[in-house]
Amino acid sequence: MKTIGLTILFAVIGLGVGYLIFGQVHGHYIDIESLFSTPSGFVENIAYAALGVGKIRQHILISGVVGAIVGLFLGMMSSRKKAQAGA
Repeated sequence: MKTIGLTILFAVIGLGVGYLIFGQVHGHYIDIESLFSTPSGFVENIAYAALGVGKIRQHILISGVVGAIVGLFLGMMSSRKKAQAGA
């Protein structure tokens, strides 16, 4: 259970760090709602493409996955140490 908690925690931290690193365009952060919504019309589609929202979203999601992997690794190491201490 601790491993799952650490995985989720580090995934959220990874998403946050990814947003802080990659979520800026021209010195301003993209609205989080814009990152997780899909463009609804032709003009909005062009604006998303011009700003590179798809690429920004991809970088942020990769950061979240890396965070989840780190959390999973730390949780597994913690469980392994606890099992070795008990044996």
